[in-house]
Amino acid sequence: MICNKLVRDKIPKIYEADGKTCITENLQAEAYAEKLIELLDAELKDFKDAFNMEDDEQAVKKIADIVEVLYAVLDLIGVPKDSFEKIRLAKNSKFGGYKDGVLLKEIINN
Repeated sequence: MICNKLVRDKIPKIYEADGKTCITENLQAEAYAEKLIELLDAELKDFKDAFNMEDDEQAVKKIADIVEVLYAVLDLIGVPKDSFEKIRLAKNSKFGGYKDGVLLKEIINN
């Protein structure tokens, strides 16, 4: 079975423990970045599907997958998670979050 898909680090060993042989490649930065973005798109689609089907358990698992991919992107570009969290908190402090469900419909110049 040809996969050509970026997978979590332990996946090949899991297959091998089941008696399968895995052919793998460690990607260089540019190809790795492309595959991470491709994976992020796929995980986001899977999350949307679960969310739309009101499968909360699966939706939460997909969120965990999305966060894992985002952490990999942060590592790739050299941003530590704690630095990212400071940026996130600063933006939250300045602009707020999304708790209130505010839909900005129009801005009128006076």
